Amino acid sequence: MESNKVVVDVKNLYKYFPVRKLIFTKDYVRAVDGVSFSIYRGETFGLVGESGSGKTTIGRLILRLIDPTQGEIHFEGKNIMKMNNEELKEFRRAAQMVFQDPFSSLDPRMTIFQIIMEGPLTHGIDVGNPEEFVVGLLEKVGLKKEHL
Repeated sequence: MESNKVVVDVKNLYKYFPVRKLIFTKDYVRAVDGVSFSIYRGETFGLVGESGSGKTTIGRLILRLIDPTQGEIHFEGKNIMKMNNEELKEFRRAAQMVFQDPFSSLDPRMTIFQIIMEGPLTHGIDVGNPEEFVVGLLEKVGLKKEHL
């Protein structure tokens, strides 16, 4: 495995959201304005900034949950803007956002078991015995079956 291989390459990324001020006049919120960076295999990358600085928007752009106004995003050398639906689904299995406040990301009406199984079910991944799969994941992070 090459440690100097670029996994994610973001070049000159912009995202402007239109805002109507009057009936005919549009203004724009510049959520992301000319951002570039590369993430290398084996590297830990943190995107840091003030609240409202565009961190979440950049994550959504990289996952192609929203489209950029301008710029390029490549994952393992492939332009994500040119991915078809099947390729995009495969890409999203390999990439995910990690939010600063994970508690706001969890649905309190769901059990830990349901939350963990949501990903494999969404992507049609056969995990064999679901309970063994989830318990195994819990144990990998130092939790016990009782936490379910």
